[in-house]
Amino acid sequence: MDVESSSEVVVITTTPTLIDDVATTAEICWYEPPEGTERRFWMVTVFGSTIAFFSIIENLVLFYIFATRKHHHNNYNMYMMLIAIFDVFISIAYIALMSVNILSDYLISRTIIAIWFSYMIPMLTFSHIALISSSFLIVCATFERFCLATSSGGLLRWAQKNRKLIAISAILLGVFSKGPMYFEYEVIQPPECYGLFMEDQIRFSNLSTNIWYNTVFRIWYRNIVTIFMPFFILILLNVIIVMSLSRQTNLTVCQLASNVIVEQAKRKMYLEMIREKLDPDNRRVWNDWIFIA
Repeated sequence: MDVESSSEVVVITTTPTLIDDVATTAEICWYEPPEGTERRFWMVTVFGSTIAFFSIIENLVLFYIFATRKHHHNNYNMYMMLIAIFDVFISIAYIALMSVNILSDYLISRTIIAIWFSYMIPMLTFSHIALISSSFLIVCATFERFCLATSSGGLLRWAQKNRKLIAISAILLGVFSKGPMYFEYEVIQPPECYGLFMEDQIRFSNLSTNIWYNTVFRIWYRNIVTIFMPFFILILLNVIIVMSLSRQTNLTVCQLASNVIVEQAKRKMYLEMIREKLDPDNRRVWNDWIFIA
């Protein structure tokens, strides 16, 4: 660090230094690998990416099954088809956002972190849209299952007739809720960090720091519409579905039991009628047969 002073001005200039083979400077350009980087590398980049890869394959298989069989397009499996493709995007985003970021810390690679910053904001936005849209689609599928379980004829016909419109509305609601995230962040390149590991940095944009947008939309709207509302709606619908199915199961068991009793009574009456028609000499053999039966 060089210090030049005079009676009027003090100028401090900082020159890059090497720390653990990484060029860095003081203040905002300072970089130090996070604690536990190696452990996070094996847990997130290696193990987590492996699970995400299998998730991509399995959801692609599910999407192919649902997409290639037309009868799935006309029932509630259409929601499952859309959820499967959104899960593919979520798994890809996990690898691109989480795994690559930790890999850059593990290797301390300026190239990898520069690539990560180039797609980070759009990928983060799309992953949130996919995640929230999936939760809304799960609510839609559960609502249709609720109509089936409760035998709600009018609601069921409306849900089946407008299934595609409901699915599109759920996706558009996800886009509206999370799409503005693209404008909430911005990548900056401080001149003093040029050529260093911390050359690219991210910060909140002016939009996200706006008090009305931040309070009303980011905090109140998103927390209520994208978190609390789907959570409590799913709890309510699933409780009603379970209670309705339990009642139907109990009724079915009672009906089966009554049917068995009626059939046994009919069988006994039938056998008695046959017994009355037999000769007296054959009644003892018949009685023995009934006892054995």
